[in-house]
Amino acid sequence: MKKSIIISLALLLPLSLCAEITKKEDINQDNLYKFRGSMTQYEDPGVTYSKAPKGFKPFYMSHYGRHGSRYLLNTPQYNDPYSILQAADDKGVLTEFGKDVLRRIEIMAKDADGHLGDLTIVGQQQHRGIARRMVRNYPEIFNKKSHIVARSTTSHRVIASMTAALMEFSAILPKMDIDFNDSDFDRGYMNYEDRAINSAKNSRERNAAVNAFNAKHNNPERLMCALFTDTTFITRYPRTSSSSSSRSQMSSAAQETSGSVSTTDRSDDLYTKIYDIAANMGSHTYLGFDLDDVFTYEEWYDCWLQNNLYWFSVSGYHDMTQNLVPYGHATLLQDFLDKADEAIANGTPSANLRYGHDTALYPLLCLMEVNDCSYAPKDIEDLANKWVNYDIVHMGSNLQLIFFKNKKGTILVRALLDETEAKLPVECYKDAKGNEYPYFYEWNKVEKYYRDILARWTRIRAELTNN
Repeated sequence: MKKSIIISLALLLPLSLCAEITKKEDINQDNLYKFRGSMTQYEDPGVTYSKAPKGFKPFYMSHYGRHGSRYLLNTPQYNDPYSILQAADDKGVLTEFGKDVLRRIEIMAKDADGHLGDLTIVGQQQHRGIARRMVRNYPEIFNKKSHIVARSTTSHRVIASMTAALMEFSAILPKMDIDFNDSDFDRGYMNYEDRAINSAKNSRERNAAVNAFNAKHNNPERLMCALFTDTTFITRYPRTSSSSSSRSQMSSAAQETSGSVSTTDRSDDLYTKIYDIAANMGSHTYLGFDLDDVFTYEEWYDCWLQNNLYWFSVSGYHDMTQNLVPYGHATLLQDFLDKADEAIANGTPSANLRYGHDTALYPLLCLMEVNDCSYAPKDIEDLANKWVNYDIVHMGSNLQLIFFKNKKGTILVRALLDETEAKLPVECYKDAKGNEYPYFYEWNKVEKYYRDILARWTRIRAELTNN
């Protein structure tokens, strides 16, 4: 990668817009949910939208949504903490608090058995609610005369999310025309990452920066003392050559001979995996308990900082990834533009609804420069001053582009991120009298801006391929 490309990309990054940030010292029980990061639960924002300019009526929606609340994805995320704490309890080195944490994690692990990655009831409710509000907010688009195209990736939790939404549409508007599918045919834009960004996304510089940041903000010592009466149990944990899930399942014989086998400090690993479970408990409100009390507010914040940096590092603009990773999902932006052109030419009420993943939605929002998503700090320690993933993507998050037109044929677009009005990187619409309409943009200006981004990527990609 030539320096000239990196410099030119940095100069092209736009100024971002300020968002309200919850500082570490301001964390309380009411806003603690934010620090679940990418596992924050989706809720009805309950907002009032700006009124469209006179004479403009909505006629088309283009959407991409992440699946709703789900179970964690991997067996070790549940089994490792459970097995370690159970082994400690068998050995008699768990505190009373540790026993209570073990009890709750055991319930969660048993509930997750056979459900890894599955959509939960909470996730179903999220997507039914989003669909219901689409119909309520835009009856001009969603009605019995509309043509709705819905596509999902082949992931079972994504298919279930789309199904939940379509069930709601059908319940409200049983005669609405809906074309839906979950074929791998659509992967090229729904969930495809351009291989041209691989070296940047997995660069030594990126990995070193993230690892150094995590080491600074991962402080498990207090929690280990709270869980174990003897912390040497976890700091000198017997190591085997088996898989990570098996490593956590200590046999009695292994415990008795732990002095003769190699050991490893599992504090960081246990701390991180308990955070994963605790952060995702909002997906399982039906269980009637949480793990909020396991961490102090400062620990919640530090764990979230690591989650936040991870998603930024694989989604956003930064020198450590050569300012390239948002381009990885350029085909998704291309699809938004092309299908909007088709809908405008057709002119009848319609919608394109896409159901997918955070791994596509995060970089799409950065590429489109929605709100603060294109922010690139010089120092990653400053990232959380403006780029916060609890305001970007969480469970059920979605981007909606709403298109409006008047009798003269002028097309305006409004962006909703998580059903809240969002800013796009062009000047907002002004009518003939000079009245300004925040959150409304002329589509021809928006489309040109994004077509220019795609053209820039074509040039950069060609140079990367040739080098």
